[in-house]
Amino acid sequence: MHPAPSVIIFTVLSGAGFGYLAFLGLGFATTGWPAFWQFALAFAMAAGGLISSIFHLGNPQRGLLAFTQWRTSWLSREGWAAVTTLLVMALFAIAAIFFGRVLLPLGIIGAAMSVATVFVTSMIYAQMKTVPRWNSPLTPAYFIACALTAGALLSGSWALSIPLLVALGLLQAV
Repeated sequence: MHPAPSVIIFTVLSGAGFGYLAFLGLGFATTGWPAFWQFALAFAMAAGGLISSIFHLGNPQRGLLAFTQWRTSWLSREGWAAVTTLLVMALFAIAAIFFGRVLLPLGIIGAAMSVATVFVTSMIYAQMKTVPRWNSPLTPAYFIACALTAGALLSGSWALSIPLLVALGLLQAV
């Protein structure tokens, strides 16, 4: 199997970006200029990954039409989940950067939405019968474990990184 480079960039960057946003939302964010750099990295990774996904769409001009099929399409749900998550986390980031306030309730909602976005992304792959390795009930768990592991590492949460790396290894072994 040889996935397109845009698929690899998309899954790695967006997963790590949303994982990092989840950890920032759970209180691993600082305030002021340090928070600016934390959020800049997280948003750049998440948005950069999402933008790279455009390059493996069959017809990129129809990208906006994907938002209309949310009842039946995991791709459409991913688009809505990503946009709403980024908006919620932008509000959280603005409070941390410009007002020196970490709004933990908003951060927790944003963290949950970040994990939900990774889950929705994983379902695009989990439903693909043409790739038996991805067509598995463990695919969402693997995607979420990858995202949370990256988020823990990027946020400097070493105590959580080790068990997440072990869980990731166990999922890979299955």
